[in-house]
Amino acid sequence: MGQFSFALGKLTRVRDRLERLKNLDFSPLMLEWEAIMEEDNRTGILAGLDKDGRPMLPVTYRPTKKPLLPNKRQTNNGNTSVMGFGPSSAGLNNNLTYREYRRLAGPPLAPRGASSRVVTNHVTRSGRRSGRWFAEAGWADIVDTRGKPFLKYLLEDRDIAGVRPTGRQLAWDALHTFIWQVWD
Repeated sequence: MGQFSFALGKLTRVRDRLERLKNLDFSPLMLEWEAIMEEDNRTGILAGLDKDGRPMLPVTYRPTKKPLLPNKRQTNNGNTSVMGFGPSSAGLNNNLTYREYRRLAGPPLAPRGASSRVVTNHVTRSGRRSGRWFAEAGWADIVDTRGKPFLKYLLEDRDIAGVRPTGRQLAWDALHTFIWQVWD
């Protein structure tokens, strides 16, 4: 009888812990996942890696001359988003002129390096919808001079839409840590 009551006590504790998990507020984990996705995007893009962690197709048509480096005047709103080098200040929607673009030496999809729109315009959000927690990421306001989105066409050859293997592992580790903190 003593073993049965011991097992029943353990099962009761497990049931109570599982009940706590059912109504758990995952928002701290979702915020951590947002930070992981943001960093994964930045480091992956700057390393020239696609969503699977593989090197993207190299860019062979730039730079054509000595690479241009941005100066303090050529940053946008103090957020290090490089504007143009010419009189049009990158034109409408922070687009570079063809000549400016050809002079930059950043990785594929990121001619301006860390100041490229695939880095600076990466957005994340999280929350709860229909009873399920979510964290998601994407890009906002990456448009041509006419205001039309164009990134989707570039993703056909260089797919960066996703979390790379290292970012996925960090997300799993964060989930594991979060659950065990709640479990104890």
